[in-house]
Amino acid sequence: MPADEFALGAERRGRRRVLRRRIGVASAVALVAAAGVVPALLPDRPKPSAQAPAATPPRVDDAFMLDTLTSLLPAGGTVSDGQGRAPDPNTPGQVPQAYLGYDDGHGGRAQLLLAIDLVATPVTTDAQRLLCYEPVVPGSATCDPAARPDGSHLLTTGYGGPGSDDHSLSVAYTLANGRLVQVDEVSADPTVKELPLDKAKLTEIVTAPQWQWVFGTLGTAPSRPPARPAPAGDRMLAALTPLLNGVQGVQLDTSRTGTDLPGRIRVDVTANGRTSVLLLSVTPGWRRSYPTDPQLTFSTMHRSPDRRPDGTLVSSTVSLGGAQRTTDGGYLANALLPDGTEVSLRLWNSTTGRDGERPGDPVLTTDQLSALVSAPVWGTI
Repeated sequence: MPADEFALGAERRGRRRVLRRRIGVASAVALVAAAGVVPALLPDRPKPSAQAPAATPPRVDDAFMLDTLTSLLPAGGTVSDGQGRAPDPNTPGQVPQAYLGYDDGHGGRAQLLLAIDLVATPVTTDAQRLLCYEPVVPGSATCDPAARPDGSHLLTTGYGGPGSDDHSLSVAYTLANGRLVQVDEVSADPTVKELPLDKAKLTEIVTAPQWQWVFGTLGTAPSRPPARPAPAGDRMLAALTPLLNGVQGVQLDTSRTGTDLPGRIRVDVTANGRTSVLLLSVTPGWRRSYPTDPQLTFSTMHRSPDRRPDGTLVSSTVSLGGAQRTTDGGYLANALLPDGTEVSLRLWNSTTGRDGERPGDPVLTTDQLSALVSAPVWGTI
């Protein structure tokens, strides 16, 4: 399953796109498919030490990633479907990570994904990756950014309000030197509204000193000035409107337009009595703060995208859905413009339209979405 499919399903049910955009969830999905570990009982053990790691470096391999995450979980639970991925110079753009299923033995079950990365320094509180974004479903999110005395940052986000079948919690720990450790917890049982691991436990996991060994093979975080600011929502809407007006039969319903922070808007798009929700994000200098070439990362995440004559990379995907799940599916399109601006569109399957038609495919095709995301205007607003 491609990265964006996982992200689309998550956000369609009220979770944010962080699983894709901030930690490269594409490989997490691959890990799930490849994993087949028998559930193992976590033994009683003392809590991990808050002191610095031992002087002798351990071997940072796939087993280290998984074993370290497992060792930081509460005793008495069980883990399953676990796998780790260590740093690999042969797969640039792929972050080290560990994935597993966790059952606390008291009815709480969740999937955990931990990932490690580098971001450019200096790390500032207005960096786009440290800001809070609203989810597609209003009222279902919490976000708590916190600057710490040592110059590090914690960003804690939670999703899953009343009526939601999915609950998730994420803690990202970014050090002043650009080292980033993030863990995402997603409920594995929609009938259980309480996640087995709380904010304090996830914070303990990401701040564990053991993870610092991983950075030894990643090198030093680059020092680069920030990219140009993300465009304001009104400018994005002004640029999107004429592009959609050029599509026959499509209307933009601005009465339900939603914006949160710069760089992202969501609108309703209607055609032939059917309505789809469209989520547009524009990120100038996408992954410019990371050591790996953004074009290489984009190609890794999106599986051999189409390269246009001007150098724009474009990828589109038909995601999820199907005959039995028409309202959960959608289309995805991403583009990396020559100037480094990343543009993404998410278009969910149509709901019942104004003429009472049944839900069905999104009102725009993947080709139309590809044309929208690759428009040069996104690099100029």
